[in-house]
Amino acid sequence: KETNVTKYVKFNDQGLEKSWGSKRIPMSILYEAFIKGDVEFHGDVLETLGHRDEFVCYRPTWSVIFFLIKQLIPIGDLSSSFHDQATTKREIADHYDRGNDFFRGFLGPMMIYTSGVFHGLHQTLEQAQTNKLALLCDKLQLKPKERFLDIGCGWGTLVRFAASQYKADASGVTLSAEGAKWCEQQNREEGVKTNILEMDYRDIPLDKKFHKITAIEMAEHVGLRNFQLFLNRISTLLDDDGMFLMQVAGLRQGASWQDVAWGLFMSKYIFPGADASTPLNWYIHQCELAGFEIRSVETIGRHYSHTLHRWYNNFLDNKTKLAEKYPVTLLRLWEIFLAWSVIAAGQGSATCYQILMHKNTNTFPRDIFCDPKVSGTGVGPT
Repeated sequence: KETNVTKYVKFNDQGLEKSWGSKRIPMSILYEAFIKGDVEFHGDVLETLGHRDEFVCYRPTWSVIFFLIKQLIPIGDLSSSFHDQATTKREIADHYDRGNDFFRGFLGPMMIYTSGVFHGLHQTLEQAQTNKLALLCDKLQLKPKERFLDIGCGWGTLVRFAASQYKADASGVTLSAEGAKWCEQQNREEGVKTNILEMDYRDIPLDKKFHKITAIEMAEHVGLRNFQLFLNRISTLLDDDGMFLMQVAGLRQGASWQDVAWGLFMSKYIFPGADASTPLNWYIHQCELAGFEIRSVETIGRHYSHTLHRWYNNFLDNKTKLAEKYPVTLLRLWEIFLAWSVIAAGQGSATCYQILMHKNTNTFPRDIFCDPKVSGTGVGPT
């Protein structure tokens, strides 16, 4: 279909302009060309993508088809969907160990790479993240001296919060060497005592159980094939009267071609191997198969969109400084990743779920949920 793509896109490559200057450009060709510098947007990337349906289409290209085929071949580096421990460690290192200053450039000083929870859109990113930390601990009814474990703890902010604000005996697990270093440094600077383990979730020692466990936007990286292994590990580590809270970045049921295009972009460029990002029903089924009873589910996808928007603004504010150290292709990739993700989460293509659960046993003390202090704990309508 003919359209004036040049209204929004400046072509630096004459061949691309000849092919796509007057007809809808496939989204995969557009973002690959932007990353390489073969196209520019006439305005702000996020603002321009708000008009994307005027000049893009979502049909798959040969590069997308080839990527999909590679995911089915468990040979060497061809596929990112087969989650042995060596592959997982490499994927985590490739993404999270590129530099703490890079992530601070858009995450801000709290260094939290997961959705916040806003109590009004006037709030700052830091306020939203503090709200989220408190909400997680409150949903878990975390108490002083309880053993708390955060699997996939990133830079350890939740672990330190649980220890300092709720007086928990808090531990975190991360595969990122840079993340572990940051955790230890912040422990010293803040005078907080936590236990940080740099290891795969499959290697967490089984010599003690935990009263409360979280996995905040980590389970997606486990992969579809290993999800029951992951949940069974949680069950083994969890006290029989304990609770597990999993926050996952998922997808809506009944995806459109636009949703698929965004998901494939994320899988190829941002989070290789994070194929356990699914609609809600799959997570619920998997948790129940693993012997858990679901206590509550909340969708915070719109909160994620506003979190991402603040990350995007932070990134733009710090892009010039980041360019002194990091390659322009990485910065272009991150700019379009954050911009497109704001839109995807905002319109429901991508979303985020908080799922609170406990072991499905006859003896679990379910009356704890009847206490008026906790019965209404949640984010409210979203």
